[in-house]
Amino acid sequence: MHLTKLALLCVVLSLLAGCTGLGGERYSGGVIYQDDFSVESEDWLLESDLDASASHIDGQLQLRVSSPNLIAWAELQEHQFDDFELEAEATQLAGPDNNSYGIVFRMKNPSAHYSFDISGDGYYRFNRRDEAEGGRWTEIIDWLESPAIHQGASTNMIRIVAQGNQFTFYINRQLVAEADDDAYRSGSIGLNAGSFHEPGVEIAFDNLVVRRP
Repeated sequence: MHLTKLALLCVVLSLLAGCTGLGGERYSGGVIYQDDFSVESEDWLLESDLDASASHIDGQLQLRVSSPNLIAWAELQEHQFDDFELEAEATQLAGPDNNSYGIVFRMKNPSAHYSFDISGDGYYRFNRRDEAEGGRWTEIIDWLESPAIHQGASTNMIRIVAQGNQFTFYINRQLVAEADDDAYRSGSIGLNAGSFHEPGVEIAFDNLVVRRP
């Protein structure tokens, strides 16, 4: 787990062609990577301390954030992705609805990557972290409310399509946003969870699938 102090503390913590995805969309690309977390895998960097933890529990990858103003994530190691279609189920298990959780992608290092997040109170955002700017966050899409998000202790299916500098985001089968940015063209992926003023955020991830677009 990598610890960084900014304005916000950050803890760094597919099926066949033509099949139907979790969100009901059809895909033509083959599977690049998939994990249902039924068996603990060495692919994932899972570390814990007093502030946050990442672990396999009950066939899921679970993140717990025990301190305020903290972001934690588990990184998929030794796998690099450029263009992809990714989907994963994310369930809020406990903690305040004023939280954040989602997908980190095209990650060069803990200070250079994209992140698409949703919150338990019904918002989403897409941001970029810039190493050249000392790890500063740039909000490509600032927090926006969406009725597509299941609020509170619920499960949401997140889908991201990344092709070149074009990004498309779906939540629970619904298209919610599109954006373009050319800062990063490839990198690793991760799963994240974050707290604001109130700690105790617990998020579980399951059924991660990455396909060729």
